[in-house]
Amino acid sequence: GALWNAVEPEIQRGGWGRLVDRTTMGHPRLLLLLLAAPLQSTLCFTPPALLPTRTGLFLSSIRPANSPLAQRSAGRSTRIISPSMALNAAAVEGGMASEEEQAPKYGPHIKIGKKGTILNLWGFWIMTYSMCIAFVGWAYLKIRLLLGFLTLGLLKPSVEHCCWIMHAWCKLVLWLGLSNPKVMGLENIPSKDETVLVCANHMSWFDVPSLQGYLGNRMLWSFAKAELVKVPVLGTYMKSAEHILIKRQSRKSQMESLKNAIATLQKNRDVFIFPEGTRSLDGKLREFKGGAFTIARKAGVKILPVTLQGNDKVFPSNALMPIRPGRGLMTMQIHPAIETDGKTDEELMQETKKAIASGLPADLIAS
Repeated sequence: GALWNAVEPEIQRGGWGRLVDRTTMGHPRLLLLLLAAPLQSTLCFTPPALLPTRTGLFLSSIRPANSPLAQRSAGRSTRIISPSMALNAAAVEGGMASEEEQAPKYGPHIKIGKKGTILNLWGFWIMTYSMCIAFVGWAYLKIRLLLGFLTLGLLKPSVEHCCWIMHAWCKLVLWLGLSNPKVMGLENIPSKDETVLVCANHMSWFDVPSLQGYLGNRMLWSFAKAELVKVPVLGTYMKSAEHILIKRQSRKSQMESLKNAIATLQKNRDVFIFPEGTRSLDGKLREFKGGAFTIARKAGVKILPVTLQGNDKVFPSNALMPIRPGRGLMTMQIHPAIETDGKTDEELMQETKKAIASGLPADLIAS
């Protein structure tokens, strides 16, 4: 609103050329507003559906038809700049834009690689501070490991402490990124002396930090690709915390990972797994694989179903980093724990899937 109120008189007097001249010759306020306008869709915390760049509404919807500027711009469609103007226009037009016109806008961004992976300003900010925090944690962990070596293991950090570092990092990254999920059903988490296998739906890379950081105060061990051990910083975390590594192409590695998961649970360490086996690119709940339920049954632990929702709107599959804040969009619903005694893997699978699906809208449950 401030931008339009500032520029409209100049446009009426002399068109866009006069606006440019006046802006560069003594009107720094106009210059700042013009420079800030392209960043609004990325940095503004207005709910995405209300952002002007995500509507199909035009200035002509709110401009008096007999105004000079309206007559001059007849036949042209000029985008709204202010979210409040968008709301007013929506009321006039009788509704918001069509679903196609509300497709996500990324603001200033670049596309990386052949697939055109998106990285916008918000994602660059998330990437910058999360890497800085990870490096600090990695340096601390390296110092502790060195001290442990020099003191013959006396000051070596425990596996639980290494897992806590990952837990703290995930929680801090989401909190600073305004993406801490709304958590429901914390009362369904069993007491800390009961080990659980957490099963959740998987639609975004943000699912892992959501579970790691915000499932109560439980520290979770996870399945991970064996190749991640070679990644700087992350590899140190994975090895030190003894997360469960797996090579997907190797049947032998898969069997070993199942045994390692059972052993981890029997050490009273909570484990989480995505029964779908891989990320759902469209957000829909897919068919479950049976390995998770074999692990829970053989380890003799309860299954804790968790429904995640909204993460794919914040960190979609075509983005390198999150594209927007997730507060108000991301939710985590924790369901009552499922007993495994006396049940088959198939029964456990169906019961777990039913619980997770109960927290999703019908259009996110694949037929």
